[in-house]
Amino acid sequence: MNNTQDQKEQKLEAMLQSRRFEPASPDLAERIVRKAQLLPQHQIVSLSGWVKELFTDFHLPRPAYVLVGALIVGFLVGFTIPQPTTSTDDADPSPVQSFLYGDEDML
Repeated sequence: MNNTQDQKEQKLEAMLQSRRFEPASPDLAERIVRKAQLLPQHQIVSLSGWVKELFTDFHLPRPAYVLVGALIVGFLVGFTIPQPTTSTDDADPSPVQSFLYGDEDML
């Protein structure tokens, strides 16, 4: 097993040594600097600007933003409002299922 692995490594090494090497062009550094100057630099972004950039990254139409925002607000409100608690003695199970038998007569 070691012998085949050594042969593969030697073959790979020979292929790497035989590959053609192209030197970089002499104006490579200048082209990099010019291209970097054209790119916008990082700046401090406000929360609203960050959210706006986030939505532009998703490329969603505006109605989707409204739907996503409404869902997020709904989840936040749903999790923050405390639910009324009742003891198990006070709970009557008949009103919970009463809508199922609205049209039927008593047996």
